[in-house]
Amino acid sequence: MDRRRLLIGLMAIAASQMTACQRSSDDILEVAALKGVLSPEMLRDFKASLSEAIAVRVRAQDSLVALFQQLQLWQQSASVAGSAPSPQRTDWALLSDYWLLPAIQQGLISPLSNAEATSGWQTLPAIWPRLLQRNQQGLLSETGSIWGTPYRWGHLMMVYDHRPFKKLDWEPTTWSDLLRPELQNRIALPEHPRLVLGIMLKALNYSANDPSPASHADLVSALETLRSQVKVYATTTYLQSLVIGDVALAVGWSNDIQPLLPRYRYLRAVAPLPGTLLSADVWTKPKANSDAQSAIALPPLEQDWLSYWWQPDTVTPLSLLSQGLSPLLLSDQVPDFSFDLSAETIMPTPEQLQQSEFVEPLDDTAIADYNGLWLKLRGSE
Repeated sequence: MDRRRLLIGLMAIAASQMTACQRSSDDILEVAALKGVLSPEMLRDFKASLSEAIAVRVRAQDSLVALFQQLQLWQQSASVAGSAPSPQRTDWALLSDYWLLPAIQQGLISPLSNAEATSGWQTLPAIWPRLLQRNQQGLLSETGSIWGTPYRWGHLMMVYDHRPFKKLDWEPTTWSDLLRPELQNRIALPEHPRLVLGIMLKALNYSANDPSPASHADLVSALETLRSQVKVYATTTYLQSLVIGDVALAVGWSNDIQPLLPRYRYLRAVAPLPGTLLSADVWTKPKANSDAQSAIALPPLEQDWLSYWWQPDTVTPLSLLSQGLSPLLLSDQVPDFSFDLSAETIMPTPEQLQQSEFVEPLDDTAIADYNGLWLKLRGSE
């Protein structure tokens, strides 16, 4: 990864030179984010792009769950104190798109009244407005409000120890390969019904958001086969099982897998055919108090913060330094950027992106269908 380190070093030098020319200011922008996803280089470059100097304070959390729980604590504090905002509240909080539904339903975040007027919004790939436009119940809605703006995205991948596969004279490339007899009791999967059932639906060319998965006999049969394939279900330790040799293959998120590849040279990773599941981290506005219902109008500084992450000049540093991919890369068109990221990161092809999906919120009947299949897969019924 010498090329990556060189690029990061050059960007850091450029950013520090630009920042040195700025004057001091009392303006402060406070954000809550995952630890390690906002690099000092990117923060310096953002501040250098502004006409006036500001300070950016980052409150880092270890997990997306912790970020969501922080939103809940802020709201509880506001409820106890009446309408007074919590002194610990940040201007923006990073949240997984999957957590938008409960965050909206629990009144933890505010809709944004003028997100569409933010610089660069109209040039974002069309999938972003569709994902972020929700009704008051948190469900996708073409007439709903915008509840967040994109920062980065990732995708489900397969990562495997190539040594046993070399002996077998094949390597996994599709989701259906998870069902091959050679992988019996040798797979680690996420402990999440929507993800596991989603990749099996993709393997059979169904939507990962199918509202009635139990109606597909071939899916039910595939899950019966998958049951004997999986050795480990885990939320955070599935990659450890692969590294220590307990399993030969694991399924996980690209932002978890990519950092492992330079350290463990025997590992290989692939974005499986025909398409995959996507996840995004988005900037959300913590609700000022428990009674606030109206959409928030964004001041210029906060518009600058949000739109900075979708600018063409930010595609490369964001995709190299954030452990994720630029929002501009989530397109089924071949991106036209000066730097070829394919040497540094594994991305689905444009054709695969056409077949890829975010995990969308479903109604209670559909969720019960998924949970029923999950319980059978796990042997609980």
